[in-house]
Amino acid sequence: MTLRARVMLMSAVAQRRGTLRRAFDTLQAPAMNGARLRAPQPSTREAALLEETVRERTAALEAANVKLSRSLEQLRATQAQLLFADRLIALGRIAAGVGHEINNPLAFILSNLEYIHQELQQKEHLSEQDRQEVLEALAETRDGAERIRLIVRDLQTLSRAEDVGTGPSDLASVVRTAAKMAMHELRHRARLVVECEGLPPVQGNGARLGQVFLNLLLNAAQSIVPGEVEKNEVHVVALEAKAGRVAVEVRDTGCGISPEHRERIFDPFFTTKPLGVGTGLGLAVCHGIVTSLGGTLTVESAPERGSIFRVTLPVAGAFAQAPRAPQQADAVA
Repeated sequence: MTLRARVMLMSAVAQRRGTLRRAFDTLQAPAMNGARLRAPQPSTREAALLEETVRERTAALEAANVKLSRSLEQLRATQAQLLFADRLIALGRIAAGVGHEINNPLAFILSNLEYIHQELQQKEHLSEQDRQEVLEALAETRDGAERIRLIVRDLQTLSRAEDVGTGPSDLASVVRTAAKMAMHELRHRARLVVECEGLPPVQGNGARLGQVFLNLLLNAAQSIVPGEVEKNEVHVVALEAKAGRVAVEVRDTGCGISPEHRERIFDPFFTTKPLGVGTGLGLAVCHGIVTSLGGTLTVESAPERGSIFRVTLPVAGAFAQAPRAPQQADAVA
């Protein structure tokens, strides 16, 4: 290549480099000066379309929220019906015992009234001895009527359907009422020992808590074979729990629960009882009630070693720091 050609080539290359350098500096200048690139503005038609899409999505979301609210209302209504149905099932399980408890006092009420009627009809003037016998018959009649009144009251407490809300509830009274209702099932199976006195009020609902303990006591009774009362025991005892909470255990010496069944014991409609005996709702409903009140329901059990169901509940606010009184055991054969 001649010298002239080389000079012309070098000049062309230098010129090309200069052009590229100027182009690069032009592109780099906005970034170096802090300038920002702006996105292209949408057209009026595009903006209108976007707004319409947002309105449609908002309307769809509002409709979905309304549908969800209705579904939640239906779920709450179904849950309330389920709670009441289980309560009636529990009462059905003790119906024979309640009938027996009412028939006994009713029988001597009628007998005493007949005796008093005859005494007053046949004798114009009563001797002192006759008068004392009539007074004793009247006292027995009054006691029998009071016994029936208390049974009916306890039944009403456990069976009322309306939700009366939550508030301070006397847990010891709730347990005693449930124990009396379950006594017919327990009497021929095990000794019942209750140690729940001196408990502070808990935050709850008396009727629903009664449903929980009635179910637990009936299940404990049905886990024990009848006829060996002295060898078996159902023990209801209150225990110290962490601050602001109360724990009550229902312990039995029954057949116990296998590990595979224990894992599902609180599942709805799960039962190990024969067809027509168990619905599989009792413990599931109990778990739901206790949980809704801010508490817990747990179980410890093993085959042939009995079971322990523990109910833990929050103490009513005003009584959270109150000291507990000494317990007294109430043993019922």
